[in-house]
Amino acid sequence: MSRTRLILLGLLAVVAIGVVASASASEPPVKCGGKVTTTPNYCVAGFQLENSKGEAVSEKVLGTNGESILKGTVASVTSEVKCGKGKSKGTIEDGAGGTVGKSKATITFEECKLIKPANCKLTAAQEEEIETTELKGELELSSGRIDDKLESKTGAFAGISIEGINNSCVIAEVGRPKTFNITGSQLCEVDSSNTGAETEATTHKLDCSPSGGSLKIGGNLAEVSDDATLELSGTKAHDAWSVKEHT
Repeated sequence: MSRTRLILLGLLAVVAIGVVASASASEPPVKCGGKVTTTPNYCVAGFQLENSKGEAVSEKVLGTNGESILKGTVASVTSEVKCGKGKSKGTIEDGAGGTVGKSKATITFEECKLIKPANCKLTAAQEEEIETTELKGELELSSGRIDDKLESKTGAFAGISIEGINNSCVIAEVGRPKTFNITGSQLCEVDSSNTGAETEATTHKLDCSPSGGSLKIGGNLAEVSDDATLELSGTKAHDAWSVKEHT
């Protein structure tokens, strides 16, 4: 056998070994489970969010928020902020076996007004928008419903800055705003039922109710009501997605 032929056979063998190794390192996508009983996870187009090695990957999500209301006691005074609309952006990530799906999100509340107390207002910048810090989310099953627990891991959830319209404002003086940090976490239900959350659809609702949080302003309890319609915007934009059990 010629030397040239031996070299060619050797090269073919190397290529064949490489193909086998590549095939063994890649696994087909894992299908999602069904009804959530313990650990809720994100599912896109019927499959878990993971790469060929079974490692979790993230997918971009955009949200359109409706009217939102923040109520709490600020400087010993009952206060209320109402925002006409908003938007959110972030990512969702599948959890490994036995863990829950996670997310990251930033919410921007727009067209905001301080309704209470009288003679006070938000700063001009905050009347235009109030933005949260990056919020980390974890899916959980609580009281038989699928929730997303949102909280900041690095600091305040958000902050509101209030100043006086005139000298009758009991919180701050005219032109000298005071900022109050909102801290804690907020539980938001995924859709209005588990059946809705587990159904493959291009959009899902995230409903944050006043009773679903442990938020505080300056040590006093605060309540938030907000809702968002979420859809995928990354590589799987417009694909149907859901919350399912991890298989």
